[in-house]
Amino acid sequence: MALTKIIQPKLVKFNLIASDRDAVIDQLADLYLKNGVITDKERYIEAVNERETEGTTGIGGGIAIPHGKSEVVKSSAVAIAKLAKPVEWQALDDKPVEYVFLLAIPDDGDNEHLQLLSELAGTLMDDDVREKLELADSKEDLEKIFMK
Repeated sequence: MALTKIIQPKLVKFNLIASDRDAVIDQLADLYLKNGVITDKERYIEAVNERETEGTTGIGGGIAIPHGKSEVVKSSAVAIAKLAKPVEWQALDDKPVEYVFLLAIPDDGDNEHLQLLSELAGTLMDDDVREKLELADSKEDLEKIFMK
């Protein structure tokens, strides 16, 4: 499944206000619940937090890619947020995170999970994409980066 097929405008937040990692995940999980991507917010967040205990999803460069695989996920999705203020995420480069890409993966989506994670990470390593992220000043700008 291509990344561009699962990114939806209703799952993009610009200038999301959150004080910490948990608040970011909570607000993005709200978006998933509201838009029918997940059926149980608490169980989805448990899956995300369980994955976080295995190692940080803060990949550096102000970016985090947290993800949760659970039976409460109805369909794969990526929620994208540019934070109003960076938050601590225990990132690999020890810098706070400003961009969060939260993946929701159905429990039986092992291959899909790895494919999406790989595609997203590869996209985010592109210098042009990072520059566009830095220059984005609206929700629409964020959407355009990923909806090629």
